[in-house]
Amino acid sequence: MSESTTPRIPKWPFIVGDVALLSTAAFLLSRIEGDFGLLEAFWCLACVAGGAWIMVLPFLKEFQAKNDLTEARELADSVEKITSLEALAKRIENATEQWLHVEDRANEINVTSKQIAEKINAEAREFTEFLQKANDTEKNHLKLEVEKLGRSQNDWLQVVITTLDHVFALTQAGRQSGQENLIKQLTAFQGACREVARRVGVVTVEPQPNEVFDPEKHQLRDPEAQPEAGAKIIGMAAQGLSHQGRLLRKAVVVIEGEEAAQPAEAKPKPKAKTKAAKKKE
Repeated sequence: MSESTTPRIPKWPFIVGDVALLSTAAFLLSRIEGDFGLLEAFWCLACVAGGAWIMVLPFLKEFQAKNDLTEARELADSVEKITSLEALAKRIENATEQWLHVEDRANEINVTSKQIAEKINAEAREFTEFLQKANDTEKNHLKLEVEKLGRSQNDWLQVVITTLDHVFALTQAGRQSGQENLIKQLTAFQGACREVARRVGVVTVEPQPNEVFDPEKHQLRDPEAQPEAGAKIIGMAAQGLSHQGRLLRKAVVVIEGEEAAQPAEAKPKPKAKTKAAKKKE
């Protein structure tokens, strides 16, 4: 914005007018002859006053122009300041509206966040309950399967034990028969059966002859009998059994001073007489 300047009034016309009026007053004074009357005084005073007024008039006009320019500048500054204040007020109003909008958005975001948090918590609780139910169901299922496996293990363990006992009794009966071929065959069959049982964890405990009686591993046929300390084993009535290191049954043994156990088996029949023997008789 360019700065306005006060217009300059040319003063020479006013100076010419002032000189003319003063010259007129001087001419009138020089033409008066006799008494100085009121009329002459009036015209002289009017010429002098008019000349003074004409001389002062341009300076008054410049002063008035300067005052008007100063007032205009002040008014322009005021208008500019008012405009700036209006712009500032508009900015403040816009900022207030934006702040209110931001506050509304923040409230909406807060409400949405709370809803999302509540939904997440509800889903987490439902998921936890689902996992708990699934865990309980899985535990019950596994418990049932373990019980089934335990019963199945006990069943086939009883089958293996019963089979080994029958094979042991059969082998003992073969040994009492005195037939070498039969004894070898039954001993080999018993070893094969024990090897199969060993693969599933069932091991036979068979004490050696002259082994010292150990109540932790051996037992007598009579549970109430008290063997002497250091008694040696001279025979075996039933084999001991263990499953995966756990003792299932102690070996039933016969010690010194105790009658040897006789297995319940049929006595061997006498051989049939040949026709040659009948003829001899």
